[in-house]
Amino acid sequence: MRLLLVGAFPYPHHQGSQVYFQEQAVALRSAGAQVELLTYGRTDEAAPEDPERWRALDGFVHHTLPPAARPRSTASGPSISKVRADLEMRHRLNNAYASNYSAIASFDAILAHHFESCVISSAGRVIEQPHRIPVVYCVHTLLGHELSAYAKSFNFRSLRNDATSNGTVSLRVKRSLDRVGRRLDRWAARRCDGWIALTQSAARVMETHSHGPGEIVAPPLPDPRHRFFDGPTQAPLPQGSYFLYTGNLDGYQELHLIEGAARTLSHRFETPPRIVLASFDPSVADPNRRWAPGIEPRHVASEAEMQALTAAARATIVPRLAVGGFPIKLANSLANGTAAITFHDREWGLEAGTNVEVADPARPVEGLADAIGRLSADSERAESIGRKARDRYEAAHRPAVTAEQTLGLIEEVRIAARGGH
Repeated sequence: MRLLLVGAFPYPHHQGSQVYFQEQAVALRSAGAQVELLTYGRTDEAAPEDPERWRALDGFVHHTLPPAARPRSTASGPSISKVRADLEMRHRLNNAYASNYSAIASFDAILAHHFESCVISSAGRVIEQPHRIPVVYCVHTLLGHELSAYAKSFNFRSLRNDATSNGTVSLRVKRSLDRVGRRLDRWAARRCDGWIALTQSAARVMETHSHGPGEIVAPPLPDPRHRFFDGPTQAPLPQGSYFLYTGNLDGYQELHLIEGAARTLSHRFETPPRIVLASFDPSVADPNRRWAPGIEPRHVASEAEMQALTAAARATIVPRLAVGGFPIKLANSLANGTAAITFHDREWGLEAGTNVEVADPARPVEGLADAIGRLSADSERAESIGRKARDRYEAAHRPAVTAEQTLGLIEEVRIAARGGH
């Protein structure tokens, strides 16, 4: 089976969307598919020095935009430069289809990652030809929840050194953005030939509005216990002595909730639980950046160090309130057998108190502080949840499992696109 994976983002890069894209490509190739990639390509910010990142491109035909057309920023969310890049991607895909139809038509399916890629892949000549290529929409997020989160991100960028910023937007703005986002979600569902959802809520939207086959397929991750990392793999901090956030630093990440929980814990405990905030973004350790008391910022230079930190933590913190997406930091926690603290469980195929520790989303700051306090006081509970989390990884996130699901779904989509023949 020959597949084209389309990602409207810089690639390769350490952000969760790109990691999901990368690991899906690797898993499908390992299962026997011929896989090619179409992305923005690297940006100055996205050029990784981590030698482990060779997996992102090794052996793949990678179609990219010319450097001048690539956005310079890797920040999450919409921007004018990304719109220009998306238009260029659509133009190039259409031109390729027109000038070399036989080569493009030999793809059995396009896997479009994110809404923008769905628009690019399902527009123009790609769907107008008599032997059109089925488009499978890989639903990273629901825009009905995410657009307002991006607005918080923009607010955070303007106030990122203000410790009092709580990353909120007005209720009126939130409702308006969520309404627009829901319309876009419905549009994408109707335009694609099939879909892959990462969460229960995304699956419900697609089942309601899409005419094509689809299913939930968890994001694949290679087993960190069976991988060679070029670099130190021992955590530089004592085992089980800290709680860990890993990832980006924009307002979309709800970091104000972790800061609020840290302040709350500092009033509850004479020696509050240690919270480490680890990121590949060097600005995490900027001395001019003011974090809440109790937060230890840590710049991480390699995937090896990040995996080691995750494996040795008492628990990881996944401060995501919005539904629709599956944070890669959560998948990493499951793979390492480390307990995770989240605001959702069934959304991601988990069970509160069994393989995940759930904080109360109705009172997120206090709920997060409560959950950290529970696991800080009960190491056996944290270890038990971590073991069951690892079981969940084995059942749902191993690359061989997800590749088999994905290839089976693609074949179902191809049959449906041909009218059942």
